[in-house]
This record gives sequence, C-alpha cells and structure tokens, in this order.
Amino acid sequence: METTPIFVRLGVSLATVITAGFGVVTAASGAMFTDTETATMDVSSGWVDITVGGTNVVALSNLKPGDVFFRSMNLANAGSLDFNYGITASRPTGAGAPLVDAILVETWKLTDDSNCTAAKYQTGTLIAASSTLTALNVANQIMTPASSHAVCFRLSLPMSTPNAIAGKTSNVSMTIASEQA
Repeated sequence: METTPIFVRLGVSLATVITAGFGVVTAASGAMFTDTETATMDVSSGWVDITVGGTNVVALSNLKPGDVFFRSMNLANAGSLDFNYGITASRPTGAGAPLVDAILVETWKLTDDSNCTAAKYQTGTLIAASSTLTALNVANQIMTPASSHAVCFRLSLPMSTPNAIAGKTSNVSMTIASEQA
C-alpha cells in the first residue's frame, strides 16, 4: 500500500477548503445569475351616480281635504358601484309651510312607474310609512349598477286639515342622496 505523505493530503484538503471558500465568497459577492420581471396593473376607482327622471314630481294644485294623489319619480344607478340612497323633503319657509306640514305621504318602490296608481301602488314595496311631507324619510334603499326603479308617492290632504290651510301655496325641495354601499 502506498502511503501519501501527510503534507500532500493536508495540501489537497486545504486546496479543497480554499476552493469551496471561493465559491462562498463568489456567492456572497453577488456573482450569480439573476432575473427580474416587471408586471403592470390597471387601477381605477368606482363612482356613485344617482339620476332622477321626471320633473316637478310633487306638482299639486287646488288641494282640498280628502284629496289623494299619486306621483312617481324614476331613479337609476348610472355609476359603477352599489349604493344606498335616501329621500328627504325640506320644510319650506313662508306662509305655505303649514300646507306642506299637513300633506301626508307614503313612499313605495315599484318596478314600473305606470304602477303608481291607486289600483297598483301597493304591488310595490313600502319604503317609508305615512308621515307628513316635511318628515319624509326614505333611507337605506340599495341600488346596483345599471339598475333603476320607480318611487311612487301617495300624497293626501287629510279630511281633518284646518281651514287655516286654505289658499296656501309653497314649493317643496326633495333631496335624493346616495352613498356607496
């Protein structure tokens, strides 16, 4: 058996350790293959847009105690997001304010505004129970994008309306406010 001197074996071992060390040093110094990719993405925000069809929704004249009227308003979601909407009426100032306080309103959601009649309005969904017009408060009605429906107002002047209301006129502003759902 041939014996290799210890110095030779030690030299080979040392050469192996040094070579391995250079590999570690090379890896630590960044001398490696690398690759980088870039990806892009489109980013956009949604929007809320409620549209109202119909003008002078609550145009009523020559009211007398016992009258009942039906008026509709078409609402549509022209935005890209679901939203909740609400409807309120502001109390006017001036001599006609008591007339607006006396008018009662029920609010119904319908699929078709042609159903806003005495015979058909109750086929919809009641969304605000009877209140005075100035206390109107429709709240949290959801609409999805590209959807629409009619809101039907059943308006009445009760038989118990006092004589002090006779001859009054006023203008009522309704606010339809929407907020993303």
